[in-house]
Amino acid sequence: MKKIVFALLLSVLVVGAAFMIYLKSNPPLVIQSYTSKQGNEAVKIIAIENKGLREIKLTQLLVNEKLPDSAELVISKSEPFEVETKLEGNTNMSFHKLTQVKVLPRSYIDQQAIGKQPQHYAVQVKAADIKKVKIQYEYLRIPFTLTAELQQGQ
Repeated sequence: MKKIVFALLLSVLVVGAAFMIYLKSNPPLVIQSYTSKQGNEAVKIIAIENKGLREIKLTQLLVNEKLPDSAELVISKSEPFEVETKLEGNTNMSFHKLTQVKVLPRSYIDQQAIGKQPQHYAVQVKAADIKKVKIQYEYLRIPFTLTAELQQGQ
């Protein structure tokens, strides 16, 4: 009986460790693209996507290892975030605190509900000389960090 319990416990630990290794090597949050806000190099729009199976909760954002002047989660109910995308005054865009709204998985987004449900997510960051952005988030209550080196002039 003890051997069965030990084998079962060992199996659970091995499966759990394999799951953690898989998650850490294939993180669910990815950066699709980034651009500067029109006429302002100090503000970057970083388009993100959740490739996981559950929602992601953003916890913190750092720019060059420091807190930025401001950071907001931008949700688009229509178009993706591109250079020409107008953010202010657009009724299909909404701005939220980073921790206020969870990022839904791409598989949960209904492509037929354009204008009604969130379609695209981005982070709007305002800071001087943005070179490195670090997004800290939780997925399945496990902390993750996504780091991106941004090239100037983009």
